[in-house]
Amino acid sequence: MIKLVIVILRGRKTTSCDIKKLEFINVRDIWKSEPRHFTKWLAENIDFLNDKLDITLNVIETEKQIGSFNVDIYCEDEQGNSAIIENQLEKTDHTHLGQILTYTVGTAAKTVIWISPEPRVEHIEVFEWLNEVTPVDSSWFLYKIEVLKVNDTTVSPLFTKVVGPSQEVKNLGSEKKRIAERHQKRRKFWEALLEKLNEKTNIYSNVNPTDDNWLNAGTGVGGVYYSIIVRKESSSIQLVIDKSNIELNKKIFEYLFEFREEIEKEFGEKIIWRKMEQKKSSRIQVDINDCSLDTETWENGLDQITNKFIIWDNVFSPFIKKISTQIWE
Repeated sequence: MIKLVIVILRGRKTTSCDIKKLEFINVRDIWKSEPRHFTKWLAENIDFLNDKLDITLNVIETEKQIGSFNVDIYCEDEQGNSAIIENQLEKTDHTHLGQILTYTVGTAAKTVIWISPEPRVEHIEVFEWLNEVTPVDSSWFLYKIEVLKVNDTTVSPLFTKVVGPSQEVKNLGSEKKRIAERHQKRRKFWEALLEKLNEKTNIYSNVNPTDDNWLNAGTGVGGVYYSIIVRKESSSIQLVIDKSNIELNKKIFEYLFEFREEIEKEFGEKIIWRKMEQKKSSRIQVDINDCSLDTETWENGLDQITNKFIIWDNVFSPFIKKISTQIWE
């Protein structure tokens, strides 16, 4: 025991108090049985847990039957939304995790609370993930339960939040969902485009749809390739010159640029020529403003990309074939 004496000079008063190291007791020494002792106690003293939550739970029923299982404590919040509490007096385990998911579905719970004296890292990560991916009005809490000895005759339960929802986590989850939806939409876009392209050319025949916003195909010259890019509001077809040698890239670009008028005349419209002096690569492109991921008329846009790409390849392929002999041989 350490005795601390605090001296207040101005008032010439002294105060002394005893400082002891916190003493924790095994939860099993207080509650021998989870269902008969701990769950019963918590249901009767739910305010110990409510003090740690941002909501107030009202206990409706203990051991509520959900199919062939029973949830430890079934509650409702102030708005009447369902909440469930699953208790353990040992390490968290996969069995209880599975039960929790079953109870959540069976009760349509908006708040899910798992209590254990020893939450495993794997289950902490699961609850963190659930807070990310579930709707914004769903909350997943994981609490560590400990028992603190106050004196020889008194103990106090200590609930420590290990995992809980936050606006930042929900925002992260929503952003991940938006990204996943965008990736799914891109893949469907590429699937539809490849089907059309492969009917008219074999250039993309060995290319698979991806989640990226570009789809590349070789021209027969290493480091020089075609790229179709789809954006939120437009698409483009590009000839990318991206060999390992920056000087060679610029030399190839300059060679093609010499035939700019001839190329644009044969293609039928103006082309954007991007030498990009400060970058390793150079790009030649045409934009298509009527085709994007968000358009509701994919069919027309996909036809435009397909038709323009066929012309693009027909125009550039003769020049690409000459590149090796004209540039570095």
